[in-house]
Amino acid sequence: MRQLVFVFVAITFFTQCNSKQEIAQWRGPERNGIYPEKNLQTQWPDGGPKLLWKYDSLGFGYSSAAVTSNKVYTIGTIDSISYVFTFNTAGKLLWKKPLGKDWMVNWPGMRSTPIIYNGLGYVLNGYGVIYCFDANNGEVIWSKDIVKEFKTILPKFGLCENLVVDGDKLFCTPASTEATVVALNRKTGTLIWKSQGTNDSTTYCTPILIELGGKKFFINQTKQGLISTNAETGEQVWKYPFKGFPISHTPIFRNGYLFTVDVWKAGSVMLKISDDGLKYTEVWRNLKFDPQQGDVVVLNDRMYGAGDEGNKFMCVDWNTGKEIYSDSTKADITNVISAENLLYIYELRGGAVKLLKPTEKGFEKLGSFIVKGGTAQLHCSHPVIKNGRLYIRHDNSLFVYDIGK
Repeated sequence: MRQLVFVFVAITFFTQCNSKQEIAQWRGPERNGIYPEKNLQTQWPDGGPKLLWKYDSLGFGYSSAAVTSNKVYTIGTIDSISYVFTFNTAGKLLWKKPLGKDWMVNWPGMRSTPIIYNGLGYVLNGYGVIYCFDANNGEVIWSKDIVKEFKTILPKFGLCENLVVDGDKLFCTPASTEATVVALNRKTGTLIWKSQGTNDSTTYCTPILIELGGKKFFINQTKQGLISTNAETGEQVWKYPFKGFPISHTPIFRNGYLFTVDVWKAGSVMLKISDDGLKYTEVWRNLKFDPQQGDVVVLNDRMYGAGDEGNKFMCVDWNTGKEIYSDSTKADITNVISAENLLYIYELRGGAVKLLKPTEKGFEKLGSFIVKGGTAQLHCSHPVIKNGRLYIRHDNSLFVYDIGK
């Protein structure tokens, strides 16, 4: 009997620890839009996969879902106040906890997706306030106003950065005269370091962390260019200049190469980063491949994303930047994610969701459906895949579809 009790306690402890260490964040485990799911449907029935559940009272916002093994988090804004909504995987609302006043000027509501990391959640609202909340009950643990503290200038559509956490550091990009990047203690919100400020401003872009030469570097875009910052010291390592205000985008890093999107009409660019991470060389530029907001995914040596000002969904060679083939979508922004080497695209205008198989010479369509509901016309949130389910936030609603075999 004692042995059985001991085994039960050990399993419970292990499960709790494993759950606490689980991470859910923007565009999947590696922030690159690729989800490590298995045994998913390879063909959808007419009308799309089965809708398992939905919730229709989230309020305004564009926050995608952050999904762990047993909880689903998103943010909604009601009467100018943003709330953390947390569900179990069966769709039961576990709690709705207030954060604070949020952006209601244009495109009202929370833009950023929460990151769930070791039992805590973090999100940045449109006015530049970072909230840290308890992932077990939604209570706010600390908050910090980066606009006030670091003199950040609010851009036209508010702040949209999806935050990055590494160890005990939480990173953010004020891009002001006071600080370009800051690292905060993720448990307390206290400042660990700040990089030197310049006459710059923040954008609508989302950062990543890369590792080279045994060091980690924080990569993000400001109004003036793509920046690399030493994640340990806060020293700015290099800056790749842009010609104007950058398009909303998340950079992609792979095998020493860094892909990003420049300003409108300037297309995309590939940089080769030196083995020590301290220098870059421009490899190619493609003026027609200009994905914005929807980002890209990379499978093998091919990139997939919207291009030609949204008139095409393109397949581009990672190494050369040359277009391999394209398909007309007539959707100026197309969110794209991937699992099991298939593409899931979600169109901004109209809310069409398509399952595509990329082949050597084109896209094979494996099913589609339309996300219906809400009053907003633009479908901006990025889809999420977890445990055989497809999560899509649109306007006031969260939709959950069964895509497992």
